[in-house]
Amino acid sequence: MTVRTIDLRRPTQVSCAWQRRLNYLSATAVERLPEPTQLYSLITLTFVLHEPDPEAGNCICCAAVWPCTAVRQAYRLREGF
Repeated sequence: MTVRTIDLRRPTQVSCAWQRRLNYLSATAVERLPEPTQLYSLITLTFVLHEPDPEAGNCICCAAVWPCTAVRQAYRLREGF
């Protein structure tokens, strides 16, 4: 069995331009929001999507009896802040 080893002490000659900068094509780190901010935005989205139907009295999104389980949980989480 033949094993190739790379001598890292020698500088390698690279022929392609995109390989000259190793970090050029690497994924950029996206700045993440803190977890409470993400949670609060999800709570707000829940309140926007789950609205009561004025005629039937049910939730528009999930068709459950108003207030649905998602709205109750979002309300409890919002009050926790």
